[in-house]
Amino acid sequence: MKRKLIKCLVSIALLVVVPYTTTVFACGPFTLEAIFVYSVHPAYPLQRFASGEIGVVQPGYARSYLYVAYRHLNSSPFTSQQVEELTQLWKERLETAWSLGEEDWIKGWLTARQKVPGVSESPKFEVYRNREKPNEWETYLNCQKDAFDSAISTLDARIAKYGANTDSVRGWIEAQDQVFTNCSEGQHIPAPLAADADAVLRADRAYQISAANFYSGNFDEARHGFEAIAADNASPWQNIAPYLIARTLLRKASLGPAETRNDSLAQAETQLTKLLADRRLSSSHAAATRLLDLVRNRLHPKERLHELVQLLTTKGDSRSIKQNLWDYTVLLDPFLDTDSGEIRKDIDTDILSDDLTDWIATFQNGSADALQHALSKWQASHSTAWLIAALSKIDGKHPQASELISQALKVQSGSPAFPSSRFHAVRLLIESGRKAEARTLLDQLLKNSRANFDQSSWNLLVSSRMSLANNLSEFLTYAPRVPASFSWNDDGREIPTEGSELSDENKRLLGKALFDVDAADAINHKLPLSVLKEAAKDTTLPTHLRRDLVQAAWLRAVLLDDYKTADELAPILKSLVPEISSLLADFLSTPQPEAKRFSAIYAWLKFPGLEPVVDQGVSRDTPLNQQDIYRDNWWCSAVYPPAPEESEKLDARRAVTGANQDPSFLTAAEKSSATKELSALTNIGAAPNYLCRQAVAWATKNPNDPRAPEALHLAVNSTRHGCTDKETGRWSKAAFDLLHRRYPNSNWARKTPYWFKD
Repeated sequence: MKRKLIKCLVSIALLVVVPYTTTVFACGPFTLEAIFVYSVHPAYPLQRFASGEIGVVQPGYARSYLYVAYRHLNSSPFTSQQVEELTQLWKERLETAWSLGEEDWIKGWLTARQKVPGVSESPKFEVYRNREKPNEWETYLNCQKDAFDSAISTLDARIAKYGANTDSVRGWIEAQDQVFTNCSEGQHIPAPLAADADAVLRADRAYQISAANFYSGNFDEARHGFEAIAADNASPWQNIAPYLIARTLLRKASLGPAETRNDSLAQAETQLTKLLADRRLSSSHAAATRLLDLVRNRLHPKERLHELVQLLTTKGDSRSIKQNLWDYTVLLDPFLDTDSGEIRKDIDTDILSDDLTDWIATFQNGSADALQHALSKWQASHSTAWLIAALSKIDGKHPQASELISQALKVQSGSPAFPSSRFHAVRLLIESGRKAEARTLLDQLLKNSRANFDQSSWNLLVSSRMSLANNLSEFLTYAPRVPASFSWNDDGREIPTEGSELSDENKRLLGKALFDVDAADAINHKLPLSVLKEAAKDTTLPTHLRRDLVQAAWLRAVLLDDYKTADELAPILKSLVPEISSLLADFLSTPQPEAKRFSAIYAWLKFPGLEPVVDQGVSRDTPLNQQDIYRDNWWCSAVYPPAPEESEKLDARRAVTGANQDPSFLTAAEKSSATKELSALTNIGAAPNYLCRQAVAWATKNPNDPRAPEALHLAVNSTRHGCTDKETGRWSKAAFDLLHRRYPNSNWARKTPYWFKD
């Protein structure tokens, strides 16, 4: 079977201040996928990308990666601290784990309150709160880590002041428990203390009441409470209260009525600006600065984008590049179409006045206007970043293609732009019909420049070189490629699989050459049987790939009734798959075509892993003579034509490399033969139906053949464990009926109690 992982994923996206959660449940099994060329993010480890090893930059990369590429292409690298921050940003965005460690926050509070004897049993706490909206259900993080840390430190201070075994401290804990109960539900507001109570405890209680109102969604009450605390010179909470007023206004903007959103944000901006101007409140300035950035992100997104560009393009800026880049990409998304990168028509295009934003938007945009704009920007600036943008968009037939090829070849090998420039030079040479030049350049790169290319980018070069093969031997040399990584890829994010998720069998794949999508397509759909026969005899391929090719060629010859070729291939197949030797010996010793066909069909029935195609990427690892539990048996005819997902991958690869033609070494006659053979294989239909037809036909004419009842049994079995269609039930029943009618007392009939409809 192909490597499978059975698991269920729960993916929860949490925004702390803006309440929004999407919960997606996805259950396996998932198929382990070989990622030869990354399309949505750069090659791992991502720290190398942040450090300047950017490879062949792809327009499908997320915008945070394109920002990093832009900086390196403009000779503006990052400090070691910034590299770490960038890597951490990507790690947090890519991780599927959603826990923030909230269980430890709660546990810390529960442990702290146990210091006080006689305290009441703690309620159950949750930090997330739900709210129902029209047609949706939102979950947001209501109580953050700092709330629990503050409660613990304050409790320690009150124990030190009043003693652990006192009603004062026990009352303080009970009120704080009420506060935390609001994190998940309801409105649990502590009662005020009497006017003659201890002043510190009364101040604490006022703070707890305001916090309870904040967490329960009573934002106006919370704000008034914090304003009173800010005016109380005797309160130990006076200095933090101005910051909490701003937090309350921001929370109201997020969770309150939509019509008051901008007014609340404006008030929060005013409050934070005032706070930052007050030197007495310097202890809150760092947090207030972060909060003001968030307020401005929402209130003035375009202006804030411009500010962030300045921060992000200032070389060596010491401020947090992680948060700034996070904010920049989040703010940029609403301005740009998600798929094409085009500026939305209803958005002010003033954001493109920043070169960084202009470059990212252009790089992701596949339109003719984007190409012209990239060319204009490069001609005006002659910057490397705009050269790569223009190279990535231009077609080999464009009048300026030759000029860009010339410029690309001037990029030095030590430049971060070298992989992209050389790859696109190759692509443009291919598209412009200068294939000999492309071949020469590729051979130089493959011989001398391995260190300049990560595995993903290297595979693009090898893919291009395979498309330029002059003969079969060259094709077989460049068809195998080592994947850049392996991924379960259940969410399409191409995240490399951790070693702990790889079985020992899967770990054997590491560093092993496999067939990429373009190589498998060429072998399965473009090479005629005559060429496949020569490929089977060739020893260029690694043994495991040659084995796959030989079994495909032999079975294809059988299905096409080319027994001469099948006879030639049988000894090679025996040497590579010795367990099938006795069945192949019977096949070779049978001269009559009809009997020869059944001998081969009988072998196929007993070896369900045989198929007339090679596998793309990770292959079936269930032994050929054993049945795969995931129905990867007896060849799914959906392989002809390619499955939709494989066609998409193939189209994407061809679009990237510019190699859109059949293998160039094939003659017109060979291409014609491949087309006819493909049509014949397609017409076979679902393999279980074909197997049933063959088994029924043979048993009807040769009822005394001792293999006949077993063949009928196996044919019925194939309709349960193979790929079927709407006609399968009819053929399953036909084989079942013949088996039970003609061989009712056989073991094979007893082993076949049912036939299968679909």
